Amino acid sequence: MHPDRRLVREPQSFDALFESQALRTSEDFREAYREARVFGKALGMRGSSGGFMKNLVEQRICSSIHAGRNTVRALLQGQTLREEEDEGDAELAVETGEEREALERLARRLERIEGDPKLAALLYYLDREKWLELGVIVFSQYYDSARWVAEQLAKRYPEEAIGLYAGAGRSRLFQRGDSVGCERETLKKMVAEHQIRVMVATDAACEGLNLQTLGTLVNIDLPWNPTRLEQRIGRIKRFGQKRETVDMLNLVNEQTVDENIYERLSDRMRDRYDLFGSVPDTIKDEWIDDIEALGVKMDEYIDARRKATGFDLRYTSTMTPPDKDWRDCTEVLSRRDFVVLMTTAWTA
Repeated sequence: MHPDRRLVREPQSFDALFESQALRTSEDFREAYREARVFGKALGMRGSSGGFMKNLVEQRICSSIHAGRNTVRALLQGQTLREEEDEGDAELAVETGEEREALERLARRLERIEGDPKLAALLYYLDREKWLELGVIVFSQYYDSARWVAEQLAKRYPEEAIGLYAGAGRSRLFQRGDSVGCERETLKKMVAEHQIRVMVATDAACEGLNLQTLGTLVNIDLPWNPTRLEQRIGRIKRFGQKRETVDMLNLVNEQTVDENIYERLSDRMRDRYDLFGSVPDTIKDEWIDDIEALGVKMDEYIDARRKATGFDLRYTSTMTPPDKDWRDCTEVLSRRDFVVLMTTAWTA
């Protein structure tokens, strides 16, 4: 039987699921991931035309095994994949024999993988940590992953109303074995009225959606865009949230580029992030060619942004003792000082 059609398994123990902050993966997954990197290198031989898309297959496999399989099948069938990026839309299609051979090897590896560690981790938190009772929003940047997660949760909790919130008329409601198309406004209303306590969403839900009746958030995958991560948590961490703190779970597979990026991004956001958001809006594709250099590139970006603005109070203010955080200062700027600061020209 195909792995996607198997019954959802019982959640495992925490130690069986996680290796430090990352999810444990099988040897079949690691082999598949290596083949995905081989495919990416083959795309890189195209030069600039490979560009942004050379990491797409890796990212979709890291999102979910299901999304990875769908992506590879589509490419092998001659379909063209389209992806949005900051500079516009990008397209990917197989062009060379080397690319096709790498994809065929990858397809065989993916078919051997049983289960998905991200689904197992999600079920662990819903059941063992009682997140289902608190209400949860589950985010993925890919519709394939989001719909698959919603379908798996509907199998697991047949009496539970599961919402799938997505763009382009693809939102759905799952309950009691049925799946029907549903307007996004209807889903939002059902959440507000406590009729839905499990919502799965793509980043189409990042803006203009209030879900403060839900108390937890799970990122099935992490977009290489810190701004989107902030938008996701902003769906539940807002006025009207009954919990004093909300829980967030970020799922990354071990020994992947996503794990490396998550670690480096977390360090920078924890140690260097200021009020005006000096962390890059998105991780540039060329920064991860040498993953060891990613932290250096991010620091260079942060330093350049900090020097380019007049908002250096956190780091250089004479009012703030060097051993104190700027937020702990008891003194505040007078109105005159504030006017002087805000009218001083910024250096280029």
